Amino acid sequence: MAAAFDTLTATRRMEDAGMKREQAEAVAEAVRTAAESGREELATKTDLAGVKAELKADMAALKADLLDRMQSGERRMYAAVFGVGGLLFAALKLVP
Repeated sequence: MAAAFDTLTATRRMEDAGMKREQAEAVAEAVRTAAESGREELATKTDLAGVKAELKADMAALKADLLDRMQSGERRMYAAVFGVGGLLFAALKLVP
């Protein structure tokens, strides 16, 4: 996690550089606000680990589904081959 912005130190440094206190405080507060805005949108290692686990689970499910579909297609292909073979055998029996 990012370190907090120290507004007091920043204000004192700007005052030491010749800036008026009110201006230094306003600038320091603006920088702190900018540094903290959007922080909730940043992903942590824990967030990434969760997404990685979800993706692995999704990939496993997709792999299982693909394998099932391939095996189902293979069974249909064998059924069609045996069906056509049976028809040819029957046709040859009928032909004198």
